[in-house]
Amino acid sequence: MLSLAVAVTALQDAFIKDLSQSYPVHQMQTFRAGAALALIFGWIAANGGLTLLLRTRPSGLLLLRAAILSLASLSFYISLAAMEFADAVAIYFSMPLMVAALSRLVIGERVPPWRWTAVGVGFIGVVIVQHPGVGVFEPASLLVLFATLCYALGLMLTRPVGMRVNSAVMSFWQLVGFLVTGLLLSLVFGSGAFHDAAHPSLSYLTGGWITPTLLDAGKLLGFGALAALASILYTAGYKVAAPSFVAPFEYSALIWASLWGYVMWGDIPGVSTLGGAALIVAAGLWMIAREARQKSGIRDQ
Repeated sequence: MLSLAVAVTALQDAFIKDLSQSYPVHQMQTFRAGAALALIFGWIAANGGLTLLLRTRPSGLLLLRAAILSLASLSFYISLAAMEFADAVAIYFSMPLMVAALSRLVIGERVPPWRWTAVGVGFIGVVIVQHPGVGVFEPASLLVLFATLCYALGLMLTRPVGMRVNSAVMSFWQLVGFLVTGLLLSLVFGSGAFHDAAHPSLSYLTGGWITPTLLDAGKLLGFGALAALASILYTAGYKVAAPSFVAPFEYSALIWASLWGYVMWGDIPGVSTLGGAALIVAAGLWMIAREARQKSGIRDQ
């Protein structure tokens, strides 16, 4: 289920990148979030959760999580306008390492030495993917790092929020955050008055609202269906097995990113992308394995 969720997400991201040359990010986010929100709302109602949704008063922590994840989503998609798909996904793989590094600061959890080792190795992998100093550094890669940091913070807030809020309700408010940010950016940049084409990512952010063709409108709304499907699959995948077992399957995203990058734009991952991604994945898997052994030892005692 998680592998299917990753495949669906990668397909959605690839099509969003493909349309980034035609429509601004705020328009994509508004269509995508609106369609996904309608589908999730219908799913909640069909499963008898409408009363729970209407009675749940959103806490500050729930809204903060939604805002942080909305910022992460926008930053990642803005970066895709200027980067090869596989490069962006490879940098995103550092997210579990960021969670490990931020554990003490955000939730007061002690960070053992092996986590810092994994974080250090993963950071080296990120630097290799970005390949600075060889004349091809892409500033948009810093946006991916920022998006990854926001995702890490949002995921860390999921646990304290999830102790008080149903997962479906949490997903609903997350999509509300996506929709609100899309609408706010549309109010600022929708007229096209502030459009700046100096860089692909900047152009994608500041472009004016464009009336979509019927086919493109269907695609934009289809992104919402894919987002809703992926959300359900992710939730199901993490429910039926231990996170430490399921999480490594997220690394299959690089396979899909490489495939769609080649099929849609003829991109072939370079040596730096593959080498850096290998370091990041190895560090993440080693950290997960080390954590599992540590927990096993504690249970045995």
